[in-house]
Amino acid sequence: MFLLVALVFFAFLGRLHAAGVQVSNTAQSAARAASLTADSTTGAQAAQQAVDDSTLSSRCTTPPTASLSWQPSTTGSWQGGAVTVTVTCQIANSGLTGIWTPGRRTVAVSDTQPIDRYKR
Repeated sequence: MFLLVALVFFAFLGRLHAAGVQVSNTAQSAARAASLTADSTTGAQAAQQAVDDSTLSSRCTTPPTASLSWQPSTTGSWQGGAVTVTVTCQIANSGLTGIWTPGRRTVAVSDTQPIDRYKR
């Protein structure tokens, strides 16, 4: 019995790690997409589009979301600053354990990218 519980627990940890890696990769892609835009409005749209285009929706129980924040450059402009995108995804515990398990886990990962100084 102990071995079965240990096996399910280690499977849970492995799948949770894999889910975290997938959310992390999506956050990096979304932050990079946002950093290539001309302003924060189109940056937020590009970040959400990158999340929508990813395979993350097949893993999440709710649509994954991207939230954007940015730090202006030393001159106070978008160009030359930094953008941070946080991707949030809810994953069913049963998808992590491989057996029926109640509840969900929220996985949220942030990534920061420099904003292209010369993109207009």
